[in-house]
Amino acid sequence: MNMAIHPKEKVERAYTKARSAHRYLAWTGAIFTVPTIIYFAWWIIIPMFYGLGLSFTNASLLAPPQFIGLQNYLSSFHDPVFIDTVVRTVVYVIEVTIPTLALSLALAWLINRVVRARALYLTLFFLPFVIPAVASSVIFELILQPYGIFNQFLHIQVGWLANPRYAMIGLSIVTIWNLVGYYVVIFLAGLQQVPHELLEAAHIDGASGFQSFWHVVMPLMRPTLLFASVTTIANVLTNFTQPYVMTHGGPGNSTTVMPLLIYREAFEYSKAGQASAMAVLLLIASLILTWVQFRLLSDRNK
Repeated sequence: MNMAIHPKEKVERAYTKARSAHRYLAWTGAIFTVPTIIYFAWWIIIPMFYGLGLSFTNASLLAPPQFIGLQNYLSSFHDPVFIDTVVRTVVYVIEVTIPTLALSLALAWLINRVVRARALYLTLFFLPFVIPAVASSVIFELILQPYGIFNQFLHIQVGWLANPRYAMIGLSIVTIWNLVGYYVVIFLAGLQQVPHELLEAAHIDGASGFQSFWHVVMPLMRPTLLFASVTTIANVLTNFTQPYVMTHGGPGNSTTVMPLLIYREAFEYSKAGQASAMAVLLLIASLILTWVQFRLLSDRNK
């Protein structure tokens, strides 16, 4: 004889079944994330902690490391080459970040107002970002020669990469050219999320185009601007390829930035411990800059 199942028992069975299904999905998701976790642990987390450990030693490529405490950090702060490189890197970040964000936002604003051939414009602007950095560096090394195309176009004769006064400017121009296309796409995606109703309401209230942009668009673009500024500064702080290929830090040390100095300390001067300490200091500076940007641009500060 079939016996009726109590409603409470039905609820318990349904709850047990749902919990089992949830546990199954959770374990399935965890299993699929294991390869990614292993990848990041092997190539990022473990090397990061290994480099942190090396920064407290006199490690070199020729002898076993010995623990020396904070000596590498103290010697870095007393090294005039390191101090000059830090200042030069800050100048490089400023020269690249501000024009890149301003130009990218302006181009994205113009493309967003274009109805026809928008995909063509995006492709043209994004193309420099997908060109290999080594290839673009070699090309611009030729373009910026005293008798290169750039000088011929401007009707001047300047050794952009051979003169210490202009070498950093030439390097910054190439870096901006390489990054702008990517951030045009990022800003365009942010602009397309701005409701047209708000812009129309601002226009009806008598706001000018600049007032609408500054008081309506920019507050809504705050998360996009935060992402763009953080990633731009990170890209510039860690940019090694273009300074190495185009100038190798020269002439003199006029284009030696932090990644290039770290490379020299480790592989040219065989001071892996000193290079690791400089890399840790660069990481700390990057984290501080990121924190400052989050404080300034976070939605919580509206």
